[in-house]
Amino acid sequence: MQYIIAVEPEEMKSVSGTKLPIAYSAYKIGGDGRLYRAAAAVNPGRGYMILSAETEEPPFDMETVSEIMAECGKFNFSGVFANFRSEPLLDILSSALSGKKLRLMVHEELGVRYRQAWVVVSTSMSGGTLRRRLYEASEAFGAERIVLDVERVCKDFVLPAPDGEGRDISRDEFSGLTERLSPEQFFSPELCCQYFFYTENGETHFILFDNLGSIKSKLSVAESLGISKAMFLYGEMKGFLKSL
Repeated sequence: MQYIIAVEPEEMKSVSGTKLPIAYSAYKIGGDGRLYRAAAAVNPGRGYMILSAETEEPPFDMETVSEIMAECGKFNFSGVFANFRSEPLLDILSSALSGKKLRLMVHEELGVRYRQAWVVVSTSMSGGTLRRRLYEASEAFGAERIVLDVERVCKDFVLPAPDGEGRDISRDEFSGLTERLSPEQFFSPELCCQYFFYTENGETHFILFDNLGSIKSKLSVAESLGISKAMFLYGEMKGFLKSL
């Protein structure tokens, strides 16, 4: 499995010794259509540009694309993860990257449109099975194109939670809960996640969370389906990386 580590500019010093590819979250397209780099950005010297935008449909022109391509050349990026969904911009950017033999990565809903791109597929889910989800993604896009976005889940669902939406809880809040409740914990092979229940103020809570073992189980399911690339947020996973 090839791992890609997504880092913020302030985290670069912490990963300076790693040989893993880096996805650098330091760029955005502003409301004026220009490319902006974070003030604290340093030269990663390799990896991928994570490119966000102030709006879902950012204004752009050919200079925007030229700025992106110039930055890729300056910092030796192998490609761009487009963390937005503007098809007009992506159509032009996809062509420009392909011309330089650089990689485009897109969100899952754009994977069919951009057939040469890698497709970022999240592991986060609250129902169904991870194996089924990744199997369907592999059938739709091809396992060789998928980049598994391994999210470290930590959510609180107040049951019955008919919409399947939970509240994200911080690691400090989670630690406080487990210290206070000492709950019996279980593993869901369907979700590849740990969980426990508790009742408070007449409400039953379902806590869904990841640990090293559940992260490894997600990666194992992906590998069994032929998926060979995974991306992690360094801030979420730094305590696990050496053990993966």
